[in-house]
Amino acid sequence: MEIDLSFSQAAVVMPVEYSILRFIVVGAGGTGSFAVPAIARLIYELKQQQNKSAEMLIVDPDVVENGNIPRSNFCFAEVGRYKAQTLAERVSTAWGIETSFSCERFDAEKHLKSSTSDYRSLTIIVGCVDNHLARREMHRALDEYRSYGDASRVWWIDGGNGKISGQVLLGSTTKRLKVEQYFAGTSICRALPAPSLQHPDLLQSEKIEAKSDASCPERVRLGEQGLNVNQRVAVEMAEILSSLLLTRTLKRFAVYFDLESGTTRSAYCTSAAVSSVQRIL
Repeated sequence: MEIDLSFSQAAVVMPVEYSILRFIVVGAGGTGSFAVPAIARLIYELKQQQNKSAEMLIVDPDVVENGNIPRSNFCFAEVGRYKAQTLAERVSTAWGIETSFSCERFDAEKHLKSSTSDYRSLTIIVGCVDNHLARREMHRALDEYRSYGDASRVWWIDGGNGKISGQVLLGSTTKRLKVEQYFAGTSICRALPAPSLQHPDLLQSEKIEAKSDASCPERVRLGEQGLNVNQRVAVEMAEILSSLLLTRTLKRFAVYFDLESGTTRSAYCTSAAVSSVQRIL
């Protein structure tokens, strides 16, 4: 088997320095409900180890339903409550972390504009949705609210999955740059193509949406979606965010996994990998 040695040549992703870190979690369902507590742990560690100030906003218009259990990180006692509010209160109580919520659909201007008004801030949009319309809004958010022209003041990490496979993508700009503009020398990566540039199909309507109106919980029961795939996406997202912000050792911008074969592959922060993304634009 050919061994991929590109990791040893990859640059470390280094966003701009910040004094205020904000996470905006879009979607509190199958993936988001597991991602939120993982981000809470990360915020706690950032405060303990680096004395960094961080907060989280959870955005989702839906309420917990019986069908969300056990696929999502909710229990029957929470049925009928808003997902975003439930998770926010849980995190605030358990970790003492400043967590707010919005029980509506994500709106770039409403939920992001105030976060980027402070030039010292760094905002991470955490996309945990399964529809193209929400991703279009996150794409617009990254495009319009980059804070004083610096694309790396706002980053977008997006998680998506099929029945037994999934991917996590990280990026910071919707603009097509020259390859060298993503890097500072050979060892530092300052910007990356947005998830919507890495996979433009994320912004397009999926055929399955037109053929079936089954919800994700219903797809689990029908065997169309694995029981643990969303949790795996959340784990991969948490690992990328921890490497980016806590240990500052991140050298990859995409990860793909398949639960049936047990395989995982990553795209590393090299000129060649970024160039391959640029070719599909």
